[in-house]
Amino acid sequence: MKTILLTIIAAISITTYSQNVNLKDTRQEELAKRATEMGQINDSTKVFLRGTLNSWGITNEMKRIGDGIYEIDNFVVYNGRDGWKIASEDWHTVDIGGFGEDFVVGAPNKVKIGGDNIFISGISGSQSIRLSKITLDLNNMTLTMLRSEHKYPRISIDYPDDTEFMTNEFVVTPSFNPDVAEGSVKVISNSGQRIVSVRDGEPITIGTNEPTETSITLITIAKANDGTVETDTTTFVKSAPTNIYVYFNNVANWQQPYCYLWSLRGDMNFPWPGEPMTWDADVVINGKRGWWKTQVSKRYSDYGEVIFNNDDTLQTSDDLSMDGSSMYYDGQTWGKVDSNQ
Repeated sequence: MKTILLTIIAAISITTYSQNVNLKDTRQEELAKRATEMGQINDSTKVFLRGTLNSWGITNEMKRIGDGIYEIDNFVVYNGRDGWKIASEDWHTVDIGGFGEDFVVGAPNKVKIGGDNIFISGISGSQSIRLSKITLDLNNMTLTMLRSEHKYPRISIDYPDDTEFMTNEFVVTPSFNPDVAEGSVKVISNSGQRIVSVRDGEPITIGTNEPTETSITLITIAKANDGTVETDTTTFVKSAPTNIYVYFNNVANWQQPYCYLWSLRGDMNFPWPGEPMTWDADVVINGKRGWWKTQVSKRYSDYGEVIFNNDDTLQTSDDLSMDGSSMYYDGQTWGKVDSNQ
């Protein structure tokens, strides 16, 4: 995601092709840049819980309760597979992560300088969990999480790419957190509203035969076995197909290229890594036949920025800007597709 991209760019030579492709290896950049200096930690050092859950920002400060001991109370991890770490504002004085294995709630988990993103065992997809306390012990290099006794039922809506879709219908999947005993979804659109009883992981279909430019609002209603009820709202937009595409020449031979789109308006982004691209053997651009492609919806076609990636650590090094037309990227050049091709 754009907000967490680092700035060191690696030019990777692909031996099976004659051209060089500007890519960046985000994992190696991160390891090269971050080196916690434990000796610099003192009483004034501020430590934060940072991750996708807060855009890797510093809104969730941990309180220093003793020498090398930091805590944060009553914290909700909304999306179980969103990674997070413990770090200082500069990512240099403190940068603490795990060893690549999921962390267990209720027991001390070993951490290390740098380390991998932290994930909670048993929580998947968009499931959430409320923690009564998270304690970082730098003396023993452990992180302990305690689950809250307070029930926090939550149903999230998982969807394959963006909240704007250009098909007749769209499939979404309710995802329950462990506190949900039963759930339903209220579907509101121009044609009225309906309430659907749902189960964890069983998909539902929206938008069928709705006119284009329709907004469809889903209100999830999650109920715990103690009677606690929590709701969440997600709005989708059914748009007309634009026939505007981005085309990618996969010279690095990625097994599955992805197209990530974000908006210069600042209020719309695909979930990272974006949408899996589709191979089209019949497209010809600049004499080359066969390109990977993604159709771009109206919300991104004029104000969108594009990052191609391999759903792992490699991605194109520069953000590529849409201008209302179909665009192509051949590994070096980002240009407009000639309508006569």
